[in-house]
Amino acid sequence: MKKSAVYLLFTIIFLAIFSCTYHNVYINGEEDNKDGITLLNKFYNHIANKNLDSVDAIVSDSLKLMAGSNGISKMVVFINKKVGDYKSYKIEDHYIRRTTGSTNETSYNYKLKVTYDKGDVDEIVGFIRKDKSTIKLNSYHANSDLLMK
Repeated sequence: MKKSAVYLLFTIIFLAIFSCTYHNVYINGEEDNKDGITLLNKFYNHIANKNLDSVDAIVSDSLKLMAGSNGISKMVVFINKKVGDYKSYKIEDHYIRRTTGSTNETSYNYKLKVTYDKGDVDEIVGFIRKDKSTIKLNSYHANSDLLMK
């Protein structure tokens, strides 16, 4: 009986040690911001060149499930019909959160003022990188009175 109690104790200790997770969280790292800005530039270059297939190629699977396989490119076409062609963007704020450890994930969130032919649109763009995969678009929101007309 005593032997089984010792085995049980070692099993519990073993499970406690190896089931633990650890994480380090970094907020708004400069290198992470450079990666995010690179993808922002790529995303808006695709929009400027009306390369909608490339826009859809960087959309994450979870966003494709919600918006449809070409939902983001349809939204881009709608915005272009309402406010004209894309001209430029200005970053108003950003929040980047990188988690390392048992899981590795970086989320990039940008609040932008995007200029089109007919005026400015407030946009929020989010990207995500899981482990060492490529960065994917996981959120896109556009808001302006110009889109209501």
